[in-house]
This record gives sequence, C-alpha cells and structure tokens, in this order.
Amino acid sequence: MVSSYFRPHVGGVERFVELLASSLAGRGHTVTVLACRTSEDPPLELVDGYEIRRVRASNILEQRLGIPYPLPMPGEARRALDALLARADVAHVHEARYVLSAAVIRRGAARAVPVLLTQHTGFVPQRHAVFDAVERLVTRAVGSSARRVSLTAVYNPDVAAWAAKEWGLTAVDVLPVGVAPPAEPARRSAFGLPEGRFVVLFVGRNVPTKGLDSLLGALGDEYVVAAVTDARLDARPGLVTLPFMPADRLAQLMASVDAFVLPSRGEGVPLALQEAMSVGLPVLTTMLPGYERYFGSDDIIPIEPDPASIRQGLLALAHDEERRRHLARRSSEVARRHFSLKRFVDAYEETYERLAAGRPASRDRSAWRQESAGGQEDERGSHWDDVAQVGRHGHRRREGDDEAR
Repeated sequence: MVSSYFRPHVGGVERFVELLASSLAGRGHTVTVLACRTSEDPPLELVDGYEIRRVRASNILEQRLGIPYPLPMPGEARRALDALLARADVAHVHEARYVLSAAVIRRGAARAVPVLLTQHTGFVPQRHAVFDAVERLVTRAVGSSARRVSLTAVYNPDVAAWAAKEWGLTAVDVLPVGVAPPAEPARRSAFGLPEGRFVVLFVGRNVPTKGLDSLLGALGDEYVVAAVTDARLDARPGLVTLPFMPADRLAQLMASVDAFVLPSRGEGVPLALQEAMSVGLPVLTTMLPGYERYFGSDDIIPIEPDPASIRQGLLALAHDEERRRHLARRSSEVARRHFSLKRFVDAYEETYERLAAGRPASRDRSAWRQESAGGQEDERGSHWDDVAQVGRHGHRRREGDDEAR
C-alpha cells in the first residue's frame, strides 16, 4: 500500500490505510505500507503485523503553507519502489495526486504489477485562489498516470463521477468503507471536559474544507465544543482545544461526548464522521454530494458551513434530549448498515485477489450489500452497479508470488 502520509501523521486517509493494513495482516496477508518520512520516525517499522517503509521527504509545503504535500527524495523513493514492486502481487495507491503515488503507478505499470487506486476526494478547496489553481494543474497533470491503473476505487459516488470526468477513467468502482468497533468511554476529566454539560466534538485539521473557522464563530454558553485539531487556538469560553491523539484514545473521547459536528465541504466521507456514527453520536454535518449513499437528511441535523446555521443546529440539539436519542439511534443504524469493518476489508481483499489473478474486479456487489450483523440489504443509495466498471488490464500472476501489497 502507498500512502504519502502515514502514522504518526494524522488524517483520514492515514487511518483508512491503517485499518485496512492491520486487518489484512490479521488475515494472514503480507502487507507493506510505503510512506514519506517527514519526521524522525524510523525508516522501517513493524506494527500490528504489517511493515511500514518510509522514504525521506521534504514537508516544507505543509510546514510553510499548510498544504499537505510531501516531496520524496527521488533516488531513495525509486530504490524502495523497485524493491517492493519486485515481490508484490498488487500495489494499492491512495490518492493519485501525490508524487509518490504517481511514481508507483508508473513503475508498477512498467513491471506489469496490477495497481489499484483508491481516490478519496475530488477537488479540495484551498485557502487561496492561487492554491486552487495549482491543485487544478496538478490534477490535470496526473491524469495520464491515473489512466494507467488497473482499477480505481472510491467510496463516494460523487468522487467517482469527478474522477471519470477529470481523468477520463473507464474503471471506477464504489467499494464499502468501515471503521473499528466503538470503544468504552473515558472519564471526561481525562480530556479536560466538564461533566454535566452538553459537549459536541469536532475532529479535523485546520484547513478550509473542515469548516473550523465557521464552528468557532458559532460558540456559545449553551454548549461546549471540544475541537481535536492541529490549529493553535486562543482560550475562549465554550471551547476546549485538544491535540491530535492516537486512534484508540480518540475512540474513548468520542464515546464520552454528546454529539459530533463537522461543517465541512469538498470531502469523500470523512472517517471521523463514520466513527462518530458507529459510536451512536447524534451528528450535525453538511449534506455533501455522495453522502446520500450512506445517510439522508433525516439521519442527521443538516447544517451549512456558516456560524449561524451551525449555532442553530447546536442549540436545537442541546435543548432537545428526545431528539438526541432519536438521532443517536439513526447514527447507529447508519453505521450498522454501511460502516462494517468486516465488509470493508472483505471488499478490498476480494478486489486484490481478482487483480492479482488477472481477473477484472467483480461487479457482483450483493455480498457487500449485506450487513454482517443483520443480513439486510442496503436500501438507501445503492450505487454499486450503475457506477461500477470493471478493470481494463489483465495481469498474469507470477508463480511463487503470494504477497499482497
């Protein structure tokens, strides 16, 4: 697997890869995650049964401009890629627009190694129009690489349509997502949160897509906002700022608050949102394109990414205990239907196996529509067959190779 950023760097893609890698390793697959080394972390690490290999990279764009875009050292990256591709059955790339991702796609195609691309987002608005223009140029530039993959996977149908339009892809498949089971709650005092108050949780980086500025404009005395973020925020009434934390610790925090808020835009389906629903938290969020595949406006409190809308939604929830219970049940039902970790891993495992064997990805999603807990078919937003297209390239599996990357 290739994730330009990975642990200890925090983000939804990083957590997605972490969950998938550890789950596949637990099923007996040999998994390596190739990532950029932007801090003092070791170049080689073994975690939860899988291997992490890191290549040196500059992170100056994130440090100076707030743009998460690492620049790997070319020679070191090339050597690591050649060594890993020589013994890989499948290369799984996350997000096509990174330098490391494009390099893996090119070198994998040259070695006839099947390449699966998971494209997590479409266009992501930046802080400045100049940065938006640069993003559009990069998106256009990687189109030739994106068209060389064996199959592109997404989890938001709107991202599938975006990728097909931007890059002319004919192989875009909508696969399930999933999160780990909920954790037991921790005491609020462990996070500096007050007991007996209505506490709503925000999780996200300090980037325009997450809507943190709008949330800060909606602070009030009637509730407490706990913001898990990399932003350096001044102390103010009704706000508790927490740093990013390990996934197990964040799970405990989620289990100890009353609701979850995310006034974001330009997203796929944020992993923190999935985790909040799996805990059974009432959710306030924007109804972005593609979300209807997973939930409707009656499952959440729909908000706009502006302070007035956010505050109105928070006040309505803070003052209505019955509505909180109702939305908690709706969140749990959404998670039961759509965010099963087993179904998520099953889908990718099957896709790897078919690509490694030189067969196109299956268009039969009937098994993935079944929820393992209840066996009920997904009734809302089933876009499997009308969005999915099969892979184009037939790659022959080499004798003696039995590793999944």
